[in-house]
Amino acid sequence: MRPGRERVGPAWREYLEAAGLVGLASGVCFAVREHLQTTDVAMLYLLAVVTVAARCRQRAALLATVLAIAAFDLLFVPPYYTFAVRNAAYFLTFGVMLAVALVMSRLTARIRAQADEAAERERRTAALYAMSGELADAADRREQLAVIVRHIGRAAGGHAVVALDGGGAPDGSEPAWPDGGVFDSVDARVAVRWAYEHGEAAGSGTTRCADAEVLAVPLRTTGARLGVVLARPKTPDRPFDSEQRRTIEAMADHAAAALERTMLAERHDAARLEVEAERLRTALLSSLSHDLRTPLGSIEGAASSLLLDDAALSVETRRELVETILEESRRMTRLVGNLLDMVRVEAGGLAMQKSWQPLEEALGVALLRLEDRLAQHPVSVRLPPDLPLVPIDELLVEQVLINLLENAAKHTPPETEVTITAWVDGGAIVVEVADRGPGLPRGAEEAVFQKFYRGGAGSHSPGAGLGLAICRGIVAAHGGRIWAERRGADGTAFRFSLPLEGPPVAALPPDVVEA
Repeated sequence: MRPGRERVGPAWREYLEAAGLVGLASGVCFAVREHLQTTDVAMLYLLAVVTVAARCRQRAALLATVLAIAAFDLLFVPPYYTFAVRNAAYFLTFGVMLAVALVMSRLTARIRAQADEAAERERRTAALYAMSGELADAADRREQLAVIVRHIGRAAGGHAVVALDGGGAPDGSEPAWPDGGVFDSVDARVAVRWAYEHGEAAGSGTTRCADAEVLAVPLRTTGARLGVVLARPKTPDRPFDSEQRRTIEAMADHAAAALERTMLAERHDAARLEVEAERLRTALLSSLSHDLRTPLGSIEGAASSLLLDDAALSVETRRELVETILEESRRMTRLVGNLLDMVRVEAGGLAMQKSWQPLEEALGVALLRLEDRLAQHPVSVRLPPDLPLVPIDELLVEQVLINLLENAAKHTPPETEVTITAWVDGGAIVVEVADRGPGLPRGAEEAVFQKFYRGGAGSHSPGAGLGLAICRGIVAAHGGRIWAERRGADGTAFRFSLPLEGPPVAALPPDVVEA
């Protein structure tokens, strides 16, 4: 049998079973005594003893051995019905029977113990495998803790809780145990502190803090101790045996490794986000210092000319200087607006106020606001008359159209046409803004939507390179997507989709619109 674990059931039943099997063997042999040799009788008694050894504890097997020798001597060794032995050779038979019975009882006990240990290892491996699978599927640390508590509680045959470092008793603060009671007792606190400080199990079933009704097992890794697992058996008066304790300790070590990986991943993500935020701040400052210098210089130069040489300037010249100041001021406004919009997109702060709107209204406002910028580019709008209404935030979609149209005007030669089309594709409306400029470099279809992309190393186009990145953030917030397609030597087409959530709403009839 396994060390530290006894066979379940009262001992007197095993003694009765041993006596019964020896009695059964005696009855069978006595009934056919005239037809059996003495050696045959001895073999039958040995069979009874081996059967008892295989089924019962060693003491019951010893009792069966003594009873078998006594019955054999009393019933089958002349003179019968007395323990006197005339032939000394029978003492050898008695000795052999005793030796064989003892050896067989030890062997069967060892085999049974090995079988129990193998079964226990299988159960432990199955429990670890089940917990490992659920820990791998857990989305965050909270789900992992729930998996750990459930599986260790099941292995303990009772309940379990976890106290992480900084969140409970290990750091000296007051823990809030879910079950209270025995988990919140003085003995449990002492066991928790010992397990955490020394990195060894304490409490029920151990030599340290043995009076505690719980078992405290540290969540230890190679570099640190993350906390403590507390397990309580279903029956408090029965402490954990060695196998249960080893199972709980193995599960605690596995849980600690999983928690450490999750914590390292969280720290890595936090560090990455901090690096990204720092890089964004640096890029924003760099963009501001670079892109604001030109319009500020133009405004300063025009204003200085108006102040110093106002009398010598003609009306036409003064008008040009004022227009320069106005245009550069608007350019600065657009730049700052794009920077603020990019910050809102990065921070997830886009406040969506969607409603069913005709796409024509957002497009009309965008074209009106860009009238001056598109003065040298003929714009062709091709929208089908039956285009349904679309659920959008009109102001944000206007910004998408403004950025796409401004991008087309900025990167295409004067007098080249810009075409705007839209159509229904499945459950979404697709909008296309196409130009007839030089086109995108090969392989840049995805890079143009990155922050601060300006068309490659040799590009000197004005702007911060944020317009298309803002478009992607707004379209993604609507549940759609945006992409670019090269049209060879005939320009670039930017397309974005706006999903029709729910049944599409048809466009209003012309008479209703006019009314």
